[in-house]
Amino acid sequence: MVKIYPDRRAESDDYVAKDNREIGEIIVKAPAKTTYSYVNNPAESERVFYKGWIYIGDPGTWDENEYITVVGRKDDMIISAGENIYPDQVEEVINEHPKVKESVVIGVPDEIRGEAVVAYVIKADPSLTARELDEHCRNHPMLAMYKKPRYYRFVEEIPYTATGKKIRYKVKEQAIRDQQAGLLERA
Repeated sequence: MVKIYPDRRAESDDYVAKDNREIGEIIVKAPAKTTYSYVNNPAESERVFYKGWIYIGDPGTWDENEYITVVGRKDDMIISAGENIYPDQVEEVINEHPKVKESVVIGVPDEIRGEAVVAYVIKADPSLTARELDEHCRNHPMLAMYKKPRYYRFVEEIPYTATGKKIRYKVKEQAIRDQQAGLLERA
């Protein structure tokens, strides 16, 4: 489990703390199982393989016994004001609200922060407001203030793959269009 840097790949011995809190990227070594390259795709090979290690793109934590907990996908990570934000953590907090059926969290471009956190929410109760969700996130002990969504958008559905995974890139594309149209509700 190695550190995650915004501008470079961590070396294989640049470990995160074994405290089950600091998030790093999971890397693996499998010499007998891989050629360390993609056929006819050098760009992808360079992105994934480095010095005999496979950088799989999954962030996680590990504890003193080296048990790993996966916390999301590196590709889904939001970088806001230099902080790494993992959408799954924010979604868990939002989904705890009794008036929320489901949510998906992504980042949109922000001139000051780089990216701003946006939550697309399906209401379980039609009376739910962005202000209520903002208050819920502000007061939640497991969500730092910098991870709190800056914007909300209430929707009827969230896109999923056939295997049941959220299609974040589609939500992100929609969020950018909604941002440009002024449809995101500021919290």
